[in-house]
Amino acid sequence: MTNYTIIGLGRIGTSLGMAIRSKGGSRVIGYDAENRAQNLAQRMGAVDDIEWNIDKAVADADIVIAATPAGSLYDVFDGISQHLKSGAVVTDTSPSKRAVMEWAQELLPSNVGYVGGNPLTGASIREQKDASGYIFHNAKWAVVAPPSADQRSIRAITDLIESVGAKPVFMDAHEHDSFSAATTGLPAVVAAAVMNAVSTSPSWSEISRFVGSDFDHITTPASSDPASSQSAAATNADMLAHWIEQLIERFQAIRAGLLDDEARFASDGILADSFIQAWEQRARLEAGVADRRPVSGEHAPIPSSSESMMGLFFGSRVAKVMGGGKEKKKDSTKYDRRRMN
Repeated sequence: MTNYTIIGLGRIGTSLGMAIRSKGGSRVIGYDAENRAQNLAQRMGAVDDIEWNIDKAVADADIVIAATPAGSLYDVFDGISQHLKSGAVVTDTSPSKRAVMEWAQELLPSNVGYVGGNPLTGASIREQKDASGYIFHNAKWAVVAPPSADQRSIRAITDLIESVGAKPVFMDAHEHDSFSAATTGLPAVVAAAVMNAVSTSPSWSEISRFVGSDFDHITTPASSDPASSQSAAATNADMLAHWIEQLIERFQAIRAGLLDDEARFASDGILADSFIQAWEQRARLEAGVADRRPVSGEHAPIPSSSESMMGLFFGSRVAKVMGGGKEKKKDSTKYDRRRMN
């Protein structure tokens, strides 16, 4: 039987406890600084028992999962370091890995393993009460192992990941933090900026009546716990700053296009290009081909000699049909610019 301790019983920690316990053959101890979170996790069946003292919570643990905001992990590691048993393995679920790996190396004893993790569930669960063990099913789970990690520790974490239905993906810490900043940090920043820019307008009370699905979708990340959002941003500041710079460049280009009386109506101007590129990339993402490079330099197939002759009399479309040729299948991820005119 494997003894697990989950530190931090928010939406992820509680969901993970539910997933682990559903498989059986283990014991899960839960700890959270808030009594309410501990009690709710126990009522939801996420833990076998709860501990009020963090040192007792980890004393018998084979695997410790720190599911707290990234910024609090220094204190967590510091608080448990003297109470972990030899051979225990520590992991985390934070979106920042470089800083956390440094803290683990500094604070955790040498007879304890550490392997970083980040469940990429994509689930829209915002609160602990909505936690579910099913959010990990078929989800990717980033695994960031420091050079000092031994195979036993790595295997312990990948076994855990696979046991809850997720798929481990090994990544470098720098790569992970850049990707994490782009896909979770940047949306949080955009949501905060849009919400603050619009809500501080003197006309906000009237503007709020116009709020619909578009505004709701783009500002949804602003409903996340500010402590978690700030923690994730602060521990991955340089990567997030890089992506903000990329965003500012796009904003400035769009702004320039809007202020150009001719360019803003042009089908090949910066304004049109911005919307078309975004439309096409979103289409590729939804089609599941975002990880493949789009085919460039495509040309129409050369017609046969008979098709060429018929084309002189009937037109190329009719000639192709009469000649037995087939129309090329339309690429659903390419926008028809003729619609811009």
